[in-house]
Amino acid sequence: MQVFLLIKLLELQGNIVHQETEMIVSAIESLKQEPNYFKDYIFPIASAFFTALLGAFIAHLALGRQESLKLEKDKLIAANKWTLDVERARSSLVAIKSNYHKQLQANPVQRLASIPSILMKSEPVSENYQDLAFIVPSEEEHQKQPHKWAQIPRINAMIGNYNALLHMWEKRNEINEAFKQAILGTYGNKAFANITAQEAEQAFGSAGLVALIDVTERCIKLTDHIITELNDFLENFPTYAKTKIDLKRLKNFGKLISYSNNENEILLELIKPEVEVDFSSVQALYGESVQDIKQRHTTGYE
Repeated sequence: MQVFLLIKLLELQGNIVHQETEMIVSAIESLKQEPNYFKDYIFPIASAFFTALLGAFIAHLALGRQESLKLEKDKLIAANKWTLDVERARSSLVAIKSNYHKQLQANPVQRLASIPSILMKSEPVSENYQDLAFIVPSEEEHQKQPHKWAQIPRINAMIGNYNALLHMWEKRNEINEAFKQAILGTYGNKAFANITAQEAEQAFGSAGLVALIDVTERCIKLTDHIITELNDFLENFPTYAKTKIDLKRLKNFGKLISYSNNENEILLELIKPEVEVDFSSVQALYGESVQDIKQRHTTGYE
């Protein structure tokens, strides 16, 4: 009987252990989750893709902003460069004009005798206008009255005429030196200041005298007109350029150069045109009417 009870007790303990084992196994199995394909596979890939896409978008915005800022800087640099170049050109012509300002009368021979050969230190302005593309008005602006300094062809004409004028003054120096030598060789040093047209023709020849009068009058007139044009550019171009540049973004980079004559009396006086020439005294030398001679000396700025 005791043996039977012992056996039953052992069986009961075995069942209890078996049940506990099954409970532990069941608990472990309950910890396992069904596979989640979105969480395990799709989400990591999508997350990496959208992170890369966001990074590329931010980089694109940053690059666009940098390029836009560089474009504004280039505009400012170009505008200031042209203002400085034109100011230098005007100063060169004012320096040339100061050699004869207020010394000229209407007689063309007196005028050429009053202008010495001028030492040229001026340099031509580079005729490269690509950096001025930003001033070209939009189609909407073009339908209105365009600003005069929004026209690159006008700036091109001004600079081209300035550069040509420098060469013209150099050519005038060459002819004038030959003229001086002819006068000195014929009449001596004292006759030069008060030489008449007939005396000048006798010493230098009619062709030589006509050439010297022509180049002298063209130099005088074109110098007056280009100084006026350069001065107008300096006074008005910066104001127009300002409308084409986002200066608020460039506060820490630099400023737009503006120009003022500052009531400089000497400069304002030199900007004034010289006395008009009267060709009547050399009409016979030219063999043309005064009107035809004047027409030969037009500059296009009248």
